[in-house]
Amino acid sequence: MKKSLYLVAVIAGVAIAVLINILKRDATPAIGGDNAAKTVRGAIASVDPAAAAPNPGAPQEEQEATEEEETEEKEELTPEEQAEREEEKLVEAFDALTDKWYEGEFSAKSVTMPDVEAFVAQFKTLPPARREECLQRALNLISDDHALLLVGLLLDREIEKEYVELVFNDVLNRDEDVKKPILHEIYKDRTHPNWADVAWIFDATGEETK
Repeated sequence: MKKSLYLVAVIAGVAIAVLINILKRDATPAIGGDNAAKTVRGAIASVDPAAAAPNPGAPQEEQEATEEEETEEKEELTPEEQAEREEEKLVEAFDALTDKWYEGEFSAKSVTMPDVEAFVAQFKTLPPARREECLQRALNLISDDHALLLVGLLLDREIEKEYVELVFNDVLNRDEDVKKPILHEIYKDRTHPNWADVAWIFDATGEETK
């Protein structure tokens, strides 16, 4: 619970800082969705109860038929094949979530805190051998407007260092108004694996630190 509250507070702080930077510039709205300012506002907005409501699902008979089909398929597979099938489903689920933010139903949506938590949770379900592949794909597709999804991975202490490093390098290539608040947040935490990198960047660029 403490970790979750800490992550919420940190990301909310980043979102507010990004918003302040964005309001200082004359930004052109991002193509195909809300601009970065709207993204930040969404990061600290509450979830729409209607959007969070579960789908009613298929009728019981259809669900039972589907379950029977899946059971038959499992019986025909070897344990190794079944394990591969289950892993592939997890990869497909994460890629599908990424696609929703790229050009799907979430592409025009602002990022909220529950969205960040859901993205991080989905990433953690991935098989270790497929995580880098899926993360690289997400980094390529997720825009600056939705970059807060990636901040969740960057600041979550349960994420392995190699993936944190990938996200950090991606953040360095983001727009200044998105990047700076994130770097300042990392600078506040001397235990973060990229603290020394941020300190060096700030020293080289003359960036003021609080």
